[in-house]
Amino acid sequence: MCLVASIFHAISSGAYFYGFSIFYVPILLEYGWSSAITAGAFSLSRLEGGLEAPFVGWLIDRYGAKKLMLLGVVLTGIGFIVMAKVESILLLYFVYAGLLSTGHSIGFRLSPTTLITKWFIKMRSRAMGIWSIAGGVGGAVLVPILAMSIVRFGWRNTAILMGFVILVTVLPLTLFVRNKPEDMGLLPDNLDPKLLEKTVEEDSEVDFTTWEALKTKTFKYLIIAESLRSVLLSSLVVHQIPYLISIGVPQEAAAGILGLMITLSIPGRFVFGYLGDFFDMRKLIFLASVMQAVGVFIFAWMPGLMGTYTFVVIYGFAYGGIITVTVSLRGKLFGRKRYATVTGILSPFQMIGSVIGPIFAGYIFDVYKDYRLAFYTFSVLALISAITYMLVKPEQPYMKLEKIQCA
Repeated sequence: MCLVASIFHAISSGAYFYGFSIFYVPILLEYGWSSAITAGAFSLSRLEGGLEAPFVGWLIDRYGAKKLMLLGVVLTGIGFIVMAKVESILLLYFVYAGLLSTGHSIGFRLSPTTLITKWFIKMRSRAMGIWSIAGGVGGAVLVPILAMSIVRFGWRNTAILMGFVILVTVLPLTLFVRNKPEDMGLLPDNLDPKLLEKTVEEDSEVDFTTWEALKTKTFKYLIIAESLRSVLLSSLVVHQIPYLISIGVPQEAAAGILGLMITLSIPGRFVFGYLGDFFDMRKLIFLASVMQAVGVFIFAWMPGLMGTYTFVVIYGFAYGGIITVTVSLRGKLFGRKRYATVTGILSPFQMIGSVIGPIFAGYIFDVYKDYRLAFYTFSVLALISAITYMLVKPEQPYMKLEKIQCA
């Protein structure tokens, strides 16, 4: 299941999440829309995804991830094909923030991490690390390919090609999905009860109901921390390439720098994913958040090659690490059974930062023709997020998983 979830993440990261930054500039140049209005498609997609996430999470916990992944792949593939017909800002909003966002939310965002959470306990952070590495590889590989394809064949033909690639390569993978290990007579972490010679008892695992989770202080602090983090994450994805172009970097080279940043995030995904099973995840997230804040500050303060590549190294490593540990932390805090529902309820609050950040950065650029003020602001918010994560503490109730009598 980890392999299937990882492939889904690789495709969605490269084509949808990072891919919008590649399509952003040629669409902007073709129609002459403002930066804020065009970036609004990305923000609106986060709005739509956040609003539907609680319902999607409930569906996953009730009916399983497999059916949702199948539907999501179909909608995403069709969405990219229809994207080639975009000729107005309203149609762009409908396709990107409607079809593509819905498909991504249903099939690629919450379903794969739910699979990993249900299949792993002791090795969950390492499994999430593999999932996260796949996202980095997908972004590092697909971003330059999309950029070259757009230069040579145009963004419309590239969108059509991406749609068919998703339908042909990803759709068959849903046949291999199993919602939880118990469906195959296994235990989490791929343990087979029939091969064990004595009674085993798993480590303590929290088991919150949805309502119990929502009432905790932990959930409230998590809302604040992740909302602030989402401002930086979404804004950099949309505006990193436009910022580089604004300081004189050619478009293909700017896309290459984004690809390099994603590539350098892969060691961070591995290191933090491994450490997350052995150390306090909150402290790891604190460290990664501070590194992100420093990286973005340098990016804005030193608008040249030295500043850019310093940012790429520091921010890239931390960016990869924080993605891995945050999704693992939710399972650690609230358990397996209601993971998708609780994460889905958290999404609308993350959405606030994801919506505001890119529009704010686009507005700052429209007014001042400079992104630096926005980036300084994001750096401060990342520091506040780091501090808030340290207030997130595990709470009761805890439970011991039932002893399993093995043959």
